[in-house]
Amino acid sequence: MSLPETPIRPGPEIWAAARADYLSGISAPVVAERYGLSERNLRRRASAEGWRREDLEPVTLDPPPAWDCPPRDKDDILQENPELQEVTAARETAQFYLLFNPEPHDLRRFAFRRAAEAAATDAPQQAVVWMRLAQLVDRCGDRIDREARRFNDVDMLRAAYLRRLSEDVAPDRPENSD
Repeated sequence: MSLPETPIRPGPEIWAAARADYLSGISAPVVAERYGLSERNLRRRASAEGWRREDLEPVTLDPPPAWDCPPRDKDDILQENPELQEVTAARETAQFYLLFNPEPHDLRRFAFRRAAEAAATDAPQQAVVWMRLAQLVDRCGDRIDREARRFNDVDMLRAAYLRRLSEDVAPDRPENSD
């Protein structure tokens, strides 16, 4: 019974010649056959040592589409697009009026805008929640108008207290972008 032959390891001069041929543009199968190498070993060495062939253009990928990018921070977006500061100011004004002078039609419009924003930013669960609110306000808006009354001083104090309480409980929590 004969022992299998031990393959001869190629020396540095063979690898140098194989590298030169490979880098000049000769295909890996041809180089491997020419120097008695396996194509797999040749490709592994080329990858490990970073051999880049002259005949191949480096691959450049297009940036991914906007919907496939990770979410960006609000501050980054505002820094890139300063004109969006007006949108932020308008949203804060709408929230202020909802808190201190609530009107059903304003709440319905606000909820619909938030649903549209959530849908546009690929947040379908939030969009559904906001649309449910818009529908609920639409259904009971007339009754709210009939029963509505302005906030009194106690309501204003309660709102200020709740705001302070939420700031004390979670001071490190980032501002809600909703």
